[in-house]
Amino acid sequence: MEQIIGSEQTEDIIDVTAQNFMQEVIEASKQKAVIVQFWAPWCGPCKQLGPVLEKVAGEKENIRLARVNIDENQEIAAQMRVQSVPTVFGIVEGRPVDAFAGAQAESAVRQFVDKLADMAPGAPDISAFLEAGKQALMDNQPEQAMMQFQSAMAQLPESLDALAGLVRTLVMMGEVEQAREILNELDPEKCEQAEMREAVSAVEIAEKGAGSASEIDSLRSKLAGAPDDHQCHIDLAMALFAASEHSEAMEILLASIKRDASWQDGAARTQLLECFTALGPTHPDVITARRKLSTYLFS
Repeated sequence: MEQIIGSEQTEDIIDVTAQNFMQEVIEASKQKAVIVQFWAPWCGPCKQLGPVLEKVAGEKENIRLARVNIDENQEIAAQMRVQSVPTVFGIVEGRPVDAFAGAQAESAVRQFVDKLADMAPGAPDISAFLEAGKQALMDNQPEQAMMQFQSAMAQLPESLDALAGLVRTLVMMGEVEQAREILNELDPEKCEQAEMREAVSAVEIAEKGAGSASEIDSLRSKLAGAPDDHQCHIDLAMALFAASEHSEAMEILLASIKRDASWQDGAARTQLLECFTALGPTHPDVITARRKLSTYLFS
């Protein structure tokens, strides 16, 4: 078989055929999650994806990668209903749980593999801790949130969801520098993954407002005397957001938008959307502010 992937076979990176597919994939998936990569020697995107899959899967102890050459194993491809290559399946406990087709960026592959690793046999279930932590953040209870996210990370240190919650909690507690240190130590590609976006945005917004957090009272007075000062709206909003006064911060940005949505190419709206990202789409304050924003923009 022509090797296009670039590595020799190991215990967890193997080439499979119709003869050993049941043992090396289906049975093996009861011990570890198995990534099944369908490829062909003539497939250019396969040559791009293969090394990325090997690299990312090789970082996980509970993941194995099984490569299937469809030219030599058409029966397996037909059974899995493979329409094109590359096609990749995630198999856990003998059944497909996720899949994608076509070449993907490493960040997308890493997200796929991380999700699969969390579902692998024996992986601890931290969903209760994550949900409790997120609810505590919404209820403005950072100490409770910290306890929940730390418990989640103790069981599953690689969980980006738990790490993101921890970072957001540090921001709420005013420990912005510590939150930034965590992000700086993290692989840049992981910072770009969906699980981390809210946390990264929360840190960035807190950093913007950190310098003016002590000036909230003076900014309030300034805005009261100059209600058309849109920059003052933004400065006060960022200071309030950094102080975890999220609802009021977004109300001030909405007030600026209502007065003049086009100021500085929609600067207040841009900042408001960053607040939405930092808090997440299900946060009650975001839901309320988004409704008001739609009213102001489309009325």
